[in-house]
Amino acid sequence: MFLTRDVGLPDALAGAVFAANTALVAVFGVPVARAMARARRARGAALGTVVFAVSFGAFAFLPVLGGGAVAVLAIAVVYTAGELIHSAPAQSLSVQAARDHIRGRYLSVYQLSWSLCRTVAPMLLGLLLDAGTWQLWAALAAAVLAGGLILLCTERFLPATTAFSRSADTLRTQAVTQPA
Repeated sequence: MFLTRDVGLPDALAGAVFAANTALVAVFGVPVARAMARARRARGAALGTVVFAVSFGAFAFLPVLGGGAVAVLAIAVVYTAGELIHSAPAQSLSVQAARDHIRGRYLSVYQLSWSLCRTVAPMLLGLLLDAGTWQLWAALAAAVLAGGLILLCTERFLPATTAFSRSADTLRTQAVTQPA
């Protein structure tokens, strides 16, 4: 609706944006996840929220600047970069933050949060879009930046084994140095 009503682009562009996102995630998902494994998980996920916010800011200015299909696809690439940067560290945190005996509860709450978002988001985003395009994108940017800030604030409470990723090199080193 945003692309057609506020930017004046054809409906088919939404499918092209989705296809580009899917292709980029398929091609770059594993390499970016490996690169993000070198960083602290909370900081990596927080960096992804900043990239998301940049893409939302770009979408906010799209109607004013008269952006066309190329601009939309470029912004979608930035959004996809945020998705790639954020996903692996955030998912690892959701698994590793809990102690073993309550990990199932943590993962249930994590999945419930996503289900709740998928249920409530269409209504809230529709209301925000009807209020105006800058309200929608400002609310989205504020929400992801708040989430990134929460991640950074909670990082100091995480054990080192949770805060840092355990790469394959670390696991191999531990296997060699520790007796069986």
